[in-house]
Amino acid sequence: MGIITFFRNASPVKLIILCLLIGLGSIFLEKPFPNIFLLLRLFVFILFIYSVVKFFKSK
Repeated sequence: MGIITFFRNASPVKLIILCLLIGLGSIFLEKPFPNIFLLLRLFVFILFIYSVVKFFKSK
């Protein structure tokens, strides 16, 4: 439950920074672990869309 409440309570800016950090970190996993790389990229995309929607809902 702690992870879900973090995503609900976090500001959109923090979520976008988290997306950037995960996205940059996943670049190093591209060659040795391509499946994990794709999973992380999908997670970053979903999290980015969620944070953009949350940002525009708050305004």
